[in-house]
Amino acid sequence: MASVERDGPGQDAAVADQPVAAACNGGGEGYCVGPTLSRAELFTLTGDGDNKDHDTGIYITVKTNDEKSLLASINNADSSGKDMTTYNDDSHHIVPLVVEAPGTGKSECYGFRVRMWIKTNGNDNWTIDVARVTLYFSDGTTLVAEKFGFNLDGDGDTVEFAAL
Repeated sequence: MASVERDGPGQDAAVADQPVAAACNGGGEGYCVGPTLSRAELFTLTGDGDNKDHDTGIYITVKTNDEKSLLASINNADSSGKDMTTYNDDSHHIVPLVVEAPGTGKSECYGFRVRMWIKTNGNDNWTIDVARVTLYFSDGTTLVAEKFGFNLDGDGDTVEFAAL
């Protein structure tokens, strides 16, 4: 077996024990590391109930299923004094997340868990028809966690959901 070094916080050397496919090195003998985490994003569709105010910040943590490793996050996204960060009714928005553990293997990301919350400046109630976190991997594949039809009402209100 070959040993493969991974970069990133909390990443130890891992042993690759997957046989090499033709795509890894032209079909020769040896071993290959599977797809690795390359980027992440949050997609939201705001419902008809109430919008997200311009000065309400979005917070996300994305962790492995066992919650031991932080994969991606964002702090205070789309919070400003400008109208462009208001999420109007029936509008959709994409927020890129910071990948905290680049190079994490896809197999380690199955069943990933999302914690999403808001911090308000005053009162805000955000109606969300869809929240979707997508993890993108080096081979072009994705893993998705979704939550449908909920509200985040007031400072610190939180929702949690996981990839199936």
